[in-house]
Amino acid sequence: MANPVSPEGRRWSVSFVASISCHVLLAVLITWQHVNKPIPKHSLPQSMDVVLLSPEKSKATKAPEKAEAISNRNAEGGSSKSEDKFTRAAKSPMPGEQPRPSKPAAPEQPRTPPPPPTPKPQQQARTLTAKGPMLEPPEPPKKPPEKQVKKQPQQPPRIPLSNLMPSSMALAELSRDFERERRLKKMLSREADIPINTREARYAPYAHQLVRALEEQWRPGQANYREHDEDERRALLRLTIEKDGSLGGIEILRPSPIGPLNDSAIAAIHAASPFRPLPSTWGLDRVSFYLTFEVLEDRFVFHPM
Repeated sequence: MANPVSPEGRRWSVSFVASISCHVLLAVLITWQHVNKPIPKHSLPQSMDVVLLSPEKSKATKAPEKAEAISNRNAEGGSSKSEDKFTRAAKSPMPGEQPRPSKPAAPEQPRTPPPPPTPKPQQQARTLTAKGPMLEPPEPPKKPPEKQVKKQPQQPPRIPLSNLMPSSMALAELSRDFERERRLKKMLSREADIPINTREARYAPYAHQLVRALEEQWRPGQANYREHDEDERRALLRLTIEKDGSLGGIEILRPSPIGPLNDSAIAAIHAASPFRPLPSTWGLDRVSFYLTFEVLEDRFVFHPM
């Protein structure tokens, strides 16, 4: 037979089992509390409003005139709305107790007003002038007027005469250019210059007929031609004839100092016009003839240019 368990051993076993159960229960509670621990809530950051004031507004412009009245008006120590811990008990005194006379409060000293601003130098000068006559500052000595010296105009530099006159080479080149342009213009406008005594078979018959027509009409004016030289008894003219034979124009290129000679030459040309039409074989619209009216001792003749 087995040995029966003694009561003392049974108590030890029961206490051992109870101890183990308590430790297990304690471990379970600690683990559960750690797992289900609430997440801590972070407090929101506190915001602060900052108002910037200009230095002109922040300074006190002027001290209040009635400082005592304003301070008494704003004081709320004895009002019924006071919430101070010292005045809360004094709101409703006990009916049986009489309030003790409080000590008179010391009168507030009036605030001294700020010293007046120091006057500016201009204000001091004004107050001084109000009391007494103002002394004018002495006038500075006048400077004698400066004499204005008239500037003589600068004379332009003198240019030598040799620089003003073109050289012979420049004149020759200019004449060649002018002649080239004149010929080109005549070619484009279908014009031609023909001397009156031409020997070209193309223009000679027409020139001879023109000379005969002018000889019939020209009579030199009345003048004493013997008193003049041979060069003075000549007049160079240019006679222009249109395609239909009409007179295109008269130009005296080198007039004679003898007036009747020039007038008689022009009158003879007008009397001989209109002339024969230009031959179609020429292919020209206008022709200019150069001729010289000359008076000799016994006759008058025509010369080429």
